[in-house]
Amino acid sequence: MPVQLASPGVYIQEVSSGVRTIAGVATSVAAFLGAASRGPINKATRIFSFADFERAFGGLSADSEMSYAVRQFFLNGGTDAWIVRIVKTASPASKSLLSSTAAPVLTVTALDSGASGNDIQVRVDYATALPDSTFNLTFIRNSDGRAEQYQNVSMNSADARYLPDLVNGVSQLVKISRDVSTATLGGLPQATSTSGALADVATLLDATHTDFRVVVNGLPPVTVSITLPADVTGATATDRRLALAAAIATKVQNQAGGKLALSGFACTVDGTRLVLRSGEGGELSSVRVLPGARNNAAGVLKLGVANGGSEVDAVAGIRPALMPDPATLSSATYAAADLDTLPDATHTSLRISLDGYGPDVVNLGATGAAGGSLAAKMADVASRLQTAVRALKPGNPAYANFTVTVASSKLVLASGTRGAGSAIAVSAAPTADIANGLKLLAGATLSAPPTDAFLTGGSETPYGPSDVYPAFIGSRTNREGIYALEDADLFNLLVMPGITDAGVLSDAASYCEERRAFFIVDAPSSVSDVPGMVASASGTDLPKSDHAAVYFPWTYVADPLKNGKARLTPPSGTMAGLYARTDGNRGIWKAPAGTDANLAGVQSLSVPMTDGENGSLNPLGVNCLRTFPVYGAVSWGARTLRGADQMASEYKYVPVRRLALYIEESLYRGTQWVVFEPNDEPLWAQIRLNIGAFMNGLFRQGAFQGSSPRDAYLVKCDRETTTQDDINRGVVNILVGFAPLKPAEFVVISIQQLAGQIQV
Repeated sequence: MPVQLASPGVYIQEVSSGVRTIAGVATSVAAFLGAASRGPINKATRIFSFADFERAFGGLSADSEMSYAVRQFFLNGGTDAWIVRIVKTASPASKSLLSSTAAPVLTVTALDSGASGNDIQVRVDYATALPDSTFNLTFIRNSDGRAEQYQNVSMNSADARYLPDLVNGVSQLVKISRDVSTATLGGLPQATSTSGALADVATLLDATHTDFRVVVNGLPPVTVSITLPADVTGATATDRRLALAAAIATKVQNQAGGKLALSGFACTVDGTRLVLRSGEGGELSSVRVLPGARNNAAGVLKLGVANGGSEVDAVAGIRPALMPDPATLSSATYAAADLDTLPDATHTSLRISLDGYGPDVVNLGATGAAGGSLAAKMADVASRLQTAVRALKPGNPAYANFTVTVASSKLVLASGTRGAGSAIAVSAAPTADIANGLKLLAGATLSAPPTDAFLTGGSETPYGPSDVYPAFIGSRTNREGIYALEDADLFNLLVMPGITDAGVLSDAASYCEERRAFFIVDAPSSVSDVPGMVASASGTDLPKSDHAAVYFPWTYVADPLKNGKARLTPPSGTMAGLYARTDGNRGIWKAPAGTDANLAGVQSLSVPMTDGENGSLNPLGVNCLRTFPVYGAVSWGARTLRGADQMASEYKYVPVRRLALYIEESLYRGTQWVVFEPNDEPLWAQIRLNIGAFMNGLFRQGAFQGSSPRDAYLVKCDRETTTQDDINRGVVNILVGFAPLKPAEFVVISIQQLAGQIQV
């Protein structure tokens, strides 16, 4: 834009040089289509190593030719690839997670459709910062040990740790949906925060312990400042707790500001505990107690989880139940007087084994069960047994998390671990046995061996011979099959290992012409000799496209899944890697053939050929793979499928066609800036400058014939290529020509015998 000259002085402006560098595109990004043991279906996934393929698609599989082709691609020099997994039909594995009341609350669905999702294990535990409200959710894929754990998650959609927000779009294994109706969410109870058991509050509170803050339903914190002694009056400790509870409720309500959660806030007494309750239920209902900014009283009142209290959100009731189950042992039913004399001096011990460890002797002590009722006595024994077992092996989860609970006049012992491997056994102690007295032997019930919880229902139907066409050439609208590559910004090589269906090959070749890519075709697997290949190349089995090349015969490679036994595989993956290696070492204009074009990983060829047999295929445009002494297996042909001598195609050779595609794609991407520019001589000069610089760079690398740029290429964009009528129609015509290098396919050496020096 011209500088606006307003006052006398010196003005500086930057003037464009007109140089817009054209960068060459990558030349050997391969796209593979085929079966895989797992991974996304009909979705192009980019990888940069075979390790990436193993992580995303499961690595080598005996049923997947593509897996061996990808391995050969990277082994021979490939570095960049797109993978599209193809199946006939597939459905994802899933699992409905239930709440403690057996109501469905979450549905977990595998990201990848197919049977591989059935290998994903699900675990739920409550070992969180808020164990009464939040939970941990873990997914483990057993086939490769990949694990994802989401800790301290909530079912509250307004919470920063809301589970679906953390999982969906982030997890590489699953996606999650919440299966709770709006009506259910609205009917959730009010949240509570309950203190630990308190002594006389008058002795707990003093001038330096008077304040704490309350966060209700996620609203800004409300400060509660206790006035002493006015807020803790009363004749007894119970009266003083009641007075304190009423004062706390009033102080919060007075700061409501029209918020129902605060105006309806309540603080009540449950025995020796304070219970703070939100005034509004529903999904967002929660109560959190925070330390006071000064004179903190939350600690002495045991409010908040960190101080020994508990906080139960409304959504705690719709979180998934613990899974998988632990091994449990339930005692026989206790009669009213069964614990009146136990434990005693001669009944103190039993032996327990958890998860195969032990058995270890557990001593409950000689003091009788405390309590005035059977329930109280059972709770006392349960607590003593749990504490004693946990102390045996505090570093072992089975012992450290061991629990004993009371249910329907029975003691229920549970291992601290869950799922497969969890086990529990009780036996009589050698002396002072109490196991019989606690009814943990005769009449006790051992749970069935627990199993891990997995997603289920994943299934897939691999494509068969009759399914190849619809599977590989699917719906373009739905981006299925080859059209999944619509999501790939750039690929240069297309590989369909082992696919030789004529219809698929024809459509794939057409798609390559559209995307300026090159198709590496495998010889039909049914062809087992040279005459058969001659007939196939002469017929309609192969597309007559100069965007494709066919390689014969198939190769034998070592199979890691069978201790290195030779496996017959199609050569396309190996050749794609060779293309990439040649491009990197010599340039795309060098034919991927010759004694330097050795085939890494190839042990032998399925059809050894002589020069004469090779000579019958080469004129038909069939590229042969040969084995030579010293050099081993090499590529010995560089013709496209229009390379038959009778066709006389100008794109007879693979490097010529691929060089043209490289130039086309680079210029297509590098001249986008031209669109909507003023269509006149300044623009044409810029075009000539930039394209000329790009072509000259290729010339200097040895991509063209000729000893000077004039001989090697031309770039024309002027009044001759773009007429006034073109300008009126918004068209700018650019002519780019180049003199390609063609491979020395036949080397003729003439030898003449000299008769001697005869002077005439």
